[in-house]
Amino acid sequence: MESSALAVSRHATEDFGPLRCVGHFRSAINLLTPGQHLLTLHREGRGLSPMGWEIADDDFDDFSDELAESPECELTPEGILLADICLCPPEDRTDLHLSLTGQIVFDPLAAALSSTAAETGLFGRLDRIVTTPLYAEVLQIQQQFRAWLQGERVDWSTVLGKGPGLTPGNDDTVLGMLLCAWFDRRIDVPRLPAFFAASQPLDELTTLVSLNYLRFAAEGIFATPVQQFARALSGTSDVSTAVGELLEVGHSSGADTLLGIWSGARIISGLF
Repeated sequence: MESSALAVSRHATEDFGPLRCVGHFRSAINLLTPGQHLLTLHREGRGLSPMGWEIADDDFDDFSDELAESPECELTPEGILLADICLCPPEDRTDLHLSLTGQIVFDPLAAALSSTAAETGLFGRLDRIVTTPLYAEVLQIQQQFRAWLQGERVDWSTVLGKGPGLTPGNDDTVLGMLLCAWFDRRIDVPRLPAFFAASQPLDELTTLVSLNYLRFAAEGIFATPVQQFARALSGTSDVSTAVGELLEVGHSSGADTLLGIWSGARIISGLF
């Protein structure tokens, strides 16, 4: 049975060979190549990651069911092969470099989050975080981000890897700050020190899934659900709607990313 993926990231691995399943979930399947590169299959409508292929609902279910029975699959130039299934890539791949840039408008974001009761992974409700004196750790993360924006090399080793889940809360927060830096045209990211250059190797600090998202984010490459929030940063789309959509990502990943976006926007707005 041959079917075509709905979308494939231009940044997804082409490390051909046997694939090993390292995470099998209702809406995502994580596969590892011989060279230890992550490849993620996403269910239709759940967005596309830099490591990802987006698969139609029925095709995702067929692949998921077959994988549970016979886990041997392979990445080839023709596609992903599993038993009699071949998932083929589309002719054109999706570039996930953040192309939309602008100037952050902070006040609407702050107002929207001040009435958002979603729970972050580590620091409680968003509305309380943004309307009360900052937790010491959140303040420290923001101070480190400011130092990096001002040209300092920053060690993120004590920040990353904290929190539950495939993408720990602090990692999502750092990713949200990176989105702000790449979005705001007043920040010349390529002229700044490499974001993780002063940190321990990411594979020693956090999960396989998270380190991939972070490495791409440091290059200005983001999953589509995060990119869609960029319009709200410039005030060109409804912030409350964008907040609600991002909160649908993961258990607390959306809230933790929003904490990072708020933190990054707060620091950048204070610098200009």
